[in-house]
Amino acid sequence: MPPVLLRTLLIALLGALSFATSVAAAPFRIIVTDTEAPLVPNSLLNLAAQEGYFTREGVEVELVSVRQTPMAVAALQSGSGEMANISLEALLALHREGVTDIVAVHSSDKSLPFVIAARKDVTLDTLTGGTFGIGQPNSLDHTLSAAVLAARGVSLDALTLVPIGQPAARGQALMAGRVDATTLSIGSYLSLPDRSGLHLLVDVQDYFAAAPVVSKVNVVKRVTLETRADDLDRILTALTRAARDFAARPELWTAAMAKARPDVSHETLEQLTGYYAGNWTVNGGVQRSELLFAQTWYERGMDQNSRYIADPARWLSLAPMDGVLRRLGVSDLGDTLSR
Repeated sequence: MPPVLLRTLLIALLGALSFATSVAAAPFRIIVTDTEAPLVPNSLLNLAAQEGYFTREGVEVELVSVRQTPMAVAALQSGSGEMANISLEALLALHREGVTDIVAVHSSDKSLPFVIAARKDVTLDTLTGGTFGIGQPNSLDHTLSAAVLAARGVSLDALTLVPIGQPAARGQALMAGRVDATTLSIGSYLSLPDRSGLHLLVDVQDYFAAAPVVSKVNVVKRVTLETRADDLDRILTALTRAARDFAARPELWTAAMAKARPDVSHETLEQLTGYYAGNWTVNGGVQRSELLFAQTWYERGMDQNSRYIADPARWLSLAPMDGVLRRLGVSDLGDTLSR
């Protein structure tokens, strides 16, 4: 082979090798809707990164923070990440609209431990005509709370909705009297610096009773199932190991959250571990029976002549978690396996 041709081939091969290496080394970007570790089991994503679970599985992860589920969906669709943590309701809406390339592979949080907090002089009977703080229109807190309040005889249509953003901002607005009531996680509520002028309109148990559904799922594009299969397996393994550690030893979550959220008291964090017992997605969170129930719950208020419930096979891929469970086995510390 002529030297010039040989040199050309070697340069091409080195270039291809360099490109392949750079692709393989690209971080796996996970789009989250919190700017800091949230005070809910969905903190699993942040803490798995902070505590080195992803690193120990040999995968580099970058958390990309955006505001609320709609922006997370847009970021995933634009290629700004490989996975997104979004509401199940948003995923179902995408598939109703004809989007077929996004599927759920995991859930970090089966059901958010929400409460509805209000000023002390506000009751369910007097809330009508008042102001209600939401993240933004059609955000998870908005849609779930609409159903929860309806179950208690209050329609959101009878309230003035005030888009405020993240839970911390909604809590501040409530304390300042800018809104009469709002939805927060129990963690966000307990961490408020001054709750003396507030009370709970709907507590954790009543909220869950009205909305006992899977709230958030981790989704990927179908192409990611093929092009980043090994990385995805490592991601899900890391999340499963972290969930099992927090379920078996709640003090690990308390310690990790103390590092992530030094603004929250140790007493509050210890209180929260009691609320979260049994809520960790130790088997991946994507359990068929729970997801079917949640889908029916979300869809039941829709016009059945104009909309339909999408076949779970269209929006759910169990294969990635099944591979993890074959290696790690099934745990009895949290979500019960259902296929």
